[in-house]
This record gives sequence, structure tokens and C-alpha cells, in this order.
Amino acid sequence: MKVTDITDQKKNKDRVNLFLDGAYYCSIAARLVEERRVYIGLEIDGRELERIIFESDRQKAYDMACAYLSKRAATVRTIESKLYERGFGRAVVEYVTEKLKDYGFLDDREFALDYYEARKDGCGIRKIASKLKEKGVSEKDLAAIYENEDRECALKGALKATKKHMAGKAVDEKYFARLYRFLLSRGYDGEIVSECLAYAKGKRDEDID
Repeated sequence: MKVTDITDQKKNKDRVNLFLDGAYYCSIAARLVEERRVYIGLEIDGRELERIIFESDRQKAYDMACAYLSKRAATVRTIESKLYERGFGRAVVEYVTEKLKDYGFLDDREFALDYYEARKDGCGIRKIASKLKEKGVSEKDLAAIYENEDRECALKGALKATKKHMAGKAVDEKYFARLYRFLLSRGYDGEIVSECLAYAKGKRDEDID
């Protein structure tokens, strides 16, 4: 194959368009064109070109992942999905995620802890864990939130939710069944639900702000 043209990209000055045998072939990092001495008229081996493209894609994918993480925290699965959506292959995606983990930019355990801290006032740990599983957090990393569970905070949040749920409703046995289902849907465990039901039935005094 022969390099017949190399053109700058208008929207991304760090990349160029590579043309082989008179036709557009791919976009690659501009620095690699210089470093690998790729020039118009060069006869290039297919395997060497694939190595250059792979290196270029790794850098492009890494930059994309860093840009995403600079705006919001994410799990490994989320970053993988974003990169696959952009058309990167498995080897590139695995390289990028491992590099990000090595640098400490991707850490599902820390993500889980931060996610739990931000939501523990509004729902139970079971619901939080379920959401984290959907984001790809493993059971091993989920263990961190159970190890750091704030039971007092969970009970306080559940009691507040109970008080709000009770407002304006007729409190009877049918209502208690609805309240039970509501609290379970918020991810609270049996012990906390029992405490809330006791409060609703007037069997527990609690000063709720």
C-alpha cells in the first residue's frame, strides 16, 4: 500500500486523515505520523500500519475516557460501554481501562462508596446495591458499602420517609401493608422496616426533623 495523501482535520488538530492508494483509509494521531515517519509516497506494510493505527486508537480512546471521567465518576463497565459505542475494539478498550485503573482514575470500590454516601439518606442499602450492580459493580466491590453501612442514618432516613408517606392518609391495617411494601421498595431491610411500622402504629416515639 502507498500513502497518497495526509490531510489535517478541521475539528481536531491532533489528528490527520490518511489516504492509501488514492482513497481515505483512516484517521490517526498526528504525532504518530511524525514519529513513525509516515509521508506521502511511502510504501507501507499492512502489519506496520495496523500497529500504528492500534497505537493511535489507544491514545484516542484514552483521551475520550479521561474527558468523560473529568465530568463525572464512572464504573469500569460504563467506560467500556462508551468506548465500544465509539467503535473501539476489545484490545483497545481493555488497554485503556487497565491504564485508567493503574492510575487510580477508575476504581469501582471507591465509586460504590461515593455513590452510597451520596444516596444513603434517601434509600436503603439494598436499593443502592441494586443500582450499583446495574452499573457493573462486582459483589467484591459492593462489599465495601456493606462494611461501611451507616445504620443510624438509614433508620433516620426511613423514618422520615415513613412520616412523609403517612401524611394525610388513614392509618389502618391496609395502610400498614402499603407502607411495608413502600419501605421495601426503597431498599430498607426487615429490621428497619419493622422499626418504621412500629413508629407508624404509635409504638415507638421518635423525634423526626
